[in-house]
Amino acid sequence: MNPGNLHRYFILLIFFFFSVCNWVYAQNAMLNTKEINQIADKFYLLSQYGCNIVVMAGPEGLLLVDSGTKEYAFKTDSVVSTISDSSIKYVLNTHFHFDHVGGNMKLSETGATIIANEETRKRMLSEWNIPEIQGMKYPKVLPYSDKYLPVICFEDSLKLFFNNEIVQAISYPNAHSDCDVIYYFQASNIIHAGDLFFSNGFPVIDIYYGGTIAGYIRAIDSILELCNEKTIIIPGHGVISNRQKLNDYRNMLVESKIRIFKLIKEGKTLDEVIAANPTKDLLKEGESWIPINIFVNTVYQDLSKK
Repeated sequence: MNPGNLHRYFILLIFFFFSVCNWVYAQNAMLNTKEINQIADKFYLLSQYGCNIVVMAGPEGLLLVDSGTKEYAFKTDSVVSTISDSSIKYVLNTHFHFDHVGGNMKLSETGATIIANEETRKRMLSEWNIPEIQGMKYPKVLPYSDKYLPVICFEDSLKLFFNNEIVQAISYPNAHSDCDVIYYFQASNIIHAGDLFFSNGFPVIDIYYGGTIAGYIRAIDSILELCNEKTIIIPGHGVISNRQKLNDYRNMLVESKIRIFKLIKEGKTLDEVIAANPTKDLLKEGESWIPINIFVNTVYQDLSKK
């Protein structure tokens, strides 16, 4: 091959290399875009990383509500970077469960400040281990290291002024767990309800760590008072929702509680209550992300203590 042809070959090779790189980059960017749902001006939803993660982007930087699971932490961080090249300033945790705080360490290592209520930090300092429920086994989660832990904590409420928003944090003890928090973005009329709302079926009520059906319903009643018909409500899991659907959810839980408690007062055993299928016309099997018998089990266990 003469020098001229060799030179042209080399140029074509470089051109091909950069074309392939650009194609790969474009495909990755397209993938990331599909994983991001813009829900309002400066607000984005990531729903594929263990829980619903909300990202707020603005002139002061990025703020996240929840961080997903540990397994997705590196991917979460890279996807967030496609929204903005600003740094992540704050990560707000809704409660202590592993699918909501698992990405804390990765994000704190890149400079984010973790915020939660005091009970969340306390729970993260001890082991989470619940028994098998109706054939469903949950992982045992060991105490978290310091880099996972919230470094700013509050008791009942907190206000954060960031990106021209007032972010109001409100604690609801003894609901989904004993350390649940919602985050209300007042100017944008958006609420991240954490696991105080599952738009994809019955909730998990962590009765082993302070959760109660009565507290869960009280929390929803309080959230409904904050809402109007235009409020965007982000559940901990499931699609984005609104006040009407949250109210319907509340009524479903109230009716479930009434029916299960009535069977308990009649002296029914747990197996008999499950066999009676008290929620059969409220939500059908397959419409809930968890099996209905698990929900009935936890409500039965909770109400049987009364």
